[in-house]
Amino acid sequence: MGDYHGSLVVFRTDFHERNQSLYLLPILTMNTFLRYFFCSLAAIFLLGAALNFALDPLGYFRNHDVYVGTFLGERVWGDDRTAYDLSIDTYRPDTLIAGNSRVKRGFAVDDRHLSERLGMILNLGLPGARFDELDRYIRIVLEDHAVRHLVIGLDLGQFLRGKEPVGSSTPGYWLDSDGNFPLWLKKLAAALWSKNAFLASSKVMLRAHNTTLNGGANPETMLEKLEASGHRRMTRKVEAHLARRYSRFDPEVYVERVVALDALLATGCLKNTEVRLFISPIHIRQLLLIREVGHLGLFFNWKTQLTDMVSQHQKKGCRVTLTDFSTISPYTSEPFPEPGDKQHRMQWYWESSHYNHQMGRMVIDRLWSNDDSHDGFGKNLTAENIAGWLGEERNNLNALVRSQPGLVKEISDLIH
Repeated sequence: MGDYHGSLVVFRTDFHERNQSLYLLPILTMNTFLRYFFCSLAAIFLLGAALNFALDPLGYFRNHDVYVGTFLGERVWGDDRTAYDLSIDTYRPDTLIAGNSRVKRGFAVDDRHLSERLGMILNLGLPGARFDELDRYIRIVLEDHAVRHLVIGLDLGQFLRGKEPVGSSTPGYWLDSDGNFPLWLKKLAAALWSKNAFLASSKVMLRAHNTTLNGGANPETMLEKLEASGHRRMTRKVEAHLARRYSRFDPEVYVERVVALDALLATGCLKNTEVRLFISPIHIRQLLLIREVGHLGLFFNWKTQLTDMVSQHQKKGCRVTLTDFSTISPYTSEPFPEPGDKQHRMQWYWESSHYNHQMGRMVIDRLWSNDDSHDGFGKNLTAENIAGWLGEERNNLNALVRSQPGLVKEISDLIH
């Protein structure tokens, strides 16, 4: 009887342990799966960090600060800047066309009409570019190569302050005095682990042998956007962004970038490079936008300052000119399609801020023709004519405001 009870106890214990093992098996399997999952995830993050660090260590943020509200989800055009950092010094163009996204989208370097006149072209159009960024890239190209023609598209926004940076860039403790992560750590995290940085690095690694900076040579992307949104919707989005940018005026930043342009013109003169500056052909909607944010006086003063600067370099024998395409003309006054119209295609513009390569070709024709008699599109600015020209522009703008109250209200409603 004792042996029976003992056997029964052993059997029950053994059965209970087996049952418990069978019960724990899914949990152990799940734990193993989670362990492999998290290890794989960590490996992917480490691989991404290594890739970004190897290709461009912290260079992803060499030109952009980390801003309020951005830690891993920053909004930066990393692919363009990564491509420039890795390949800009390999180009030997006859003509360098530099500027922001207006230049990028406005000049097709595979246009035979342009290449016959300008030779090999490099379109250095950098979306959202500040002038100090352009200055750095232009100097890299000019350093070891004799560029025949340097064409720079200038915009007031290039001389204004960007978003408000967080703190300073000096490395400190893991937490600053306010208990927040210091800027250098935020930069490191964003540069090593952000999605944009990872995709940009992967793209460059996979296509490093054929990375080309060809600007608006391929307009299919813009055409796809137009088919989805139409000119009007694209314009409203761009204008909302630029309204914020136009409102950020910092005298110190402005002076620093004007001085940088002055120094670049001196460098171009020393290298005997022909420099043709032009003020971008923005649509009249943009001109009204600048007026509405209260910077019309700044815009005109900026033109005067540029003109005086160019005049001083011309007196020293430098080959430099300044042409203003931001004037009110039949081209910059092209009517926009009605709201909701996705079928109509404008002749000269993608939206009010960005002109297309047809207008880009016309800008080049005008820059090389030295003829400013046709329809007021493009005016050679000199110390002798700048005051009269700006007076004429003010009169034309006042007439536009009186004749198109609906458009003025539309722009005003966007701001207020």
